[in-house]
Amino acid sequence: MTDLGLRFVRRPGPGGRAANLAALGATAVVALLVTFLIAGSLGLSHRSERIGWRSADKADPATAIGLLNLDDDQRVDGHRLAVLDLATLRPNELPPPPGLEHTPKPGEVFVSPEVAKRWSSLSKRYNLDQPTGVISDKGLSSPEELIVIRGVQTIAADEHPQYVSSWNENVWDSRMLGLLIAVAFGITLVLFPILSLVGQAAGVAAKRREHRLAALRLAGATRTQVLWLSAVEQAVLALAGAVIGLLGYTVLSPLIAQVPLGGGRWYVGDITVQWWTVLVVLVAVPVLSVVSALIGLGRVSITPLGVVRGQTRKGVSVLRIGLLVIGPVILAYYGMRAAILPLLIGVGFAALAVRIIGPWAVQVVGKLMANAANGPVTLLAGRRLVDDPKGAFRPVAALVLSGFVTGFISVFMPSGEDDPSFNDMRIGVALLLSLVFLTVAASTAAGAVGTALDQAAPARALRRSGVPLSVIERSARVAAVVPVVGVGLPVVGFGALCGLALSGGKVITQGSSGVLLLLGQVVAGLVLATVAGAAGAPVLRKASAN
Repeated sequence: MTDLGLRFVRRPGPGGRAANLAALGATAVVALLVTFLIAGSLGLSHRSERIGWRSADKADPATAIGLLNLDDDQRVDGHRLAVLDLATLRPNELPPPPGLEHTPKPGEVFVSPEVAKRWSSLSKRYNLDQPTGVISDKGLSSPEELIVIRGVQTIAADEHPQYVSSWNENVWDSRMLGLLIAVAFGITLVLFPILSLVGQAAGVAAKRREHRLAALRLAGATRTQVLWLSAVEQAVLALAGAVIGLLGYTVLSPLIAQVPLGGGRWYVGDITVQWWTVLVVLVAVPVLSVVSALIGLGRVSITPLGVVRGQTRKGVSVLRIGLLVIGPVILAYYGMRAAILPLLIGVGFAALAVRIIGPWAVQVVGKLMANAANGPVTLLAGRRLVDDPKGAFRPVAALVLSGFVTGFISVFMPSGEDDPSFNDMRIGVALLLSLVFLTVAASTAAGAVGTALDQAAPARALRRSGVPLSVIERSARVAAVVPVVGVGLPVVGFGALCGLALSGGKVITQGSSGVLLLLGQVVAGLVLATVAGAAGAPVLRKASAN
């Protein structure tokens, strides 16, 4: 069976090449996004390791070796400047702070390279023609960080100095820690669109594979054999996609390092992929992809005759709508209490509810369309949605989930003030939406190909019975757009509801940024759905020709 699975990869048969290319591309995007999320989180950790000692304040005043006082509200040439005063309380043999040649003595001043370039504007303030030394990149958050580390005799008690027991304490920097928490929320929000894309990549050729494997089952193959055959085929495609995604991330790393998050751009080494990250991606992506493929083939192993006869799938239950209340209730209960794990669980439940209830909502919309149809296009589109709501929702699942993400964060879009935390939040939101839209684009494109292959047999039967090809293609486009409008828009409102539940009903968005975000999501969603419908048309036309 292993040899047969590899043969199916090399010679996929009619329509198989398009399906394999779509699956390969979608898997590569998944691997790229997973690598980015892991490497970005590690990059924050690397940054914090270099500058965390500046936030240290846990030493006993009786045994502390020094005092710190950070003032990050000064200016140089119009840019925000951080000044760290450092006083040594007692002689010690400990290593100096990261990036410094030695621990600054009273009157000595070490500066970052960017401050050194602007020293002419600061020399009078510090009464020094030249700084004592330049801080190396081992002690900086980013290449363009503006910081001055000044040695002082002591720090007055009314300035609330921090007591430190070492200049190299392993303490998380407060800004990096805040960003890491935001990244955790972001991963939770983007996790379901990514998992949806994994399922899309695995299921893009499901229909083609279902019939082939069902024929093997009827010819005498066991359930285990057909599942193993499918697993081999999917694993090869997923592994190839994971390698392409890793190579893509490596090529894009210099560009990703230019994102000014957390006070400046990144050192490329901070976000360079490590060997164990490669191992995780090469294992996790194929495993998830194979599991998704096997779940989608459950019908083959149980009722191969049903697959061959085109038996209608079982409908989804209205009881699933009860899942909609769990996430908002958890978010409203914990609110802004900094209980990170329960909040992540609440967001996860809300996104999961959207993913599970989506097919039921598509089924309802399809019934309404079929009952109100006054022409063949609407009737065919409505019947397709009713007949296979899970299949109809699959191509737009990532798009609908992106609506949830957009609605959620639209109430958290601060603007105006020159505040570092607000800047991080705005850049983080833009970055998160970029990830979501990249996922949506890949998922929609793969879904268009998969849907076209799914509909090849009924479309072929309709063409033989005399239905014009234009009617079939228009009904396919309508069936692609309607779930986006009928399900996606309510989900945007549900996401905003979850955001309000988390914030206790307060809208943190200032100005019109949140409204513009929502409008942008709606426009992007409609454009992607329309393009997807158009992209699947050539595949449907070719697959239904004979």
